[in-house]
Amino acid sequence: MAAKTFGRSALVGLFLILMLSTVPSWAQPGDGDPELSRAAAAKEFPRLLTQWTELDRKLTTVGKEFRASVDPDQRDILRQQYSDFVQQAKDFLPRLRVAAVAAYELAPNDDPDVTRTVLGLMANDVHGDDYDAAEFLARLLVENKCEEKALFGLVGVTTYCLHDFVTAEKYLKKADEVGLLERAASGYLKDIKAEQQKWLVEKALRDQEALDDNLPRVRLQTNQGVIVIELFENEAPKTVANFISLVNQRFYDGLTFHRVLTNFMAQGGCPKGDGTGDAGYKIPCECSKTDHRNHFTGTLSMAHSGKDTGSSQFFITVRPTPHLDGKHTAFGRVIEGSEILPLLQRRDPERTRVEPDRIIRAEVLRDRGHAYEPTKVKSP
Repeated sequence: MAAKTFGRSALVGLFLILMLSTVPSWAQPGDGDPELSRAAAAKEFPRLLTQWTELDRKLTTVGKEFRASVDPDQRDILRQQYSDFVQQAKDFLPRLRVAAVAAYELAPNDDPDVTRTVLGLMANDVHGDDYDAAEFLARLLVENKCEEKALFGLVGVTTYCLHDFVTAEKYLKKADEVGLLERAASGYLKDIKAEQQKWLVEKALRDQEALDDNLPRVRLQTNQGVIVIELFENEAPKTVANFISLVNQRFYDGLTFHRVLTNFMAQGGCPKGDGTGDAGYKIPCECSKTDHRNHFTGTLSMAHSGKDTGSSQFFITVRPTPHLDGKHTAFGRVIEGSEILPLLQRRDPERTRVEPDRIIRAEVLRDRGHAYEPTKVKSP
């Protein structure tokens, strides 16, 4: 995984375009009887589904016209129309979500359209890396004994990414038995025993760290919201020192998340914004140490293009990534703002011109009271 090249019915398809993360909750502030509000929301479902289906039809039509057009001016017009329809869908989807969940809660599994819509919403959450939102729908569907086989894989992936490996194994096996285990999820199932053991070690470390309550913390104010990261100074002191040093220098202020890949990670820290820049020096890797930390959902780790070539670029994983364990230095984890990660603009700088999200300001919230300076690798 080099610093430069860091390395899914129509209804569900549109969900995947949007990748939203709205979580309905009947405990949200509101007036009146919540049961009456729920019934009113459920009553709106058929009308909202009809509107949603029409919006999906428009998107599909414009998409086909765009692919068939060879006129540059016409393609620009169609591109703008498509963008406008997507924005309308983003604004509309939360209303459909509330109505669908309300309708399902009032009469679980009675209306196939309602059930399929809730499943589509969950698929959107999973493929948009929003596992907290997906967990809400997973519990709703499982507790009401939904028998849709597509649910198995979605629950399996969701619980895997939330580190509930026992439940994940159960549902991934069910998905495999009915022939609905996706390729990526088959890898999860293959690695799940090893991941479970790694997680037991990680969980013990986190429990002790919570008791000690003295690890450094950094706050990333992004244009999407705040992310707070706790740094693993015990196992990766040199990497943490470099990161804190750069934060204190305001190095990261204004830099982008230039590479954000679905089902993988969000990468930032490049001053050039394309994955080729660094801080002007290299630091040693700490991933080969016997006590190195591993990569789970929300892990902060170093990007590099080979041994001892890390510098300023980092990435935050959106799922467990065991293939990076012992190969990249995991030096922190998200402790607040995990809901921000699904909101970051998905983009590959080598394939898209879409505007990236960025770090407005990075600041150290606490450290251990000593100097933090980078250990620079000497040039050959």
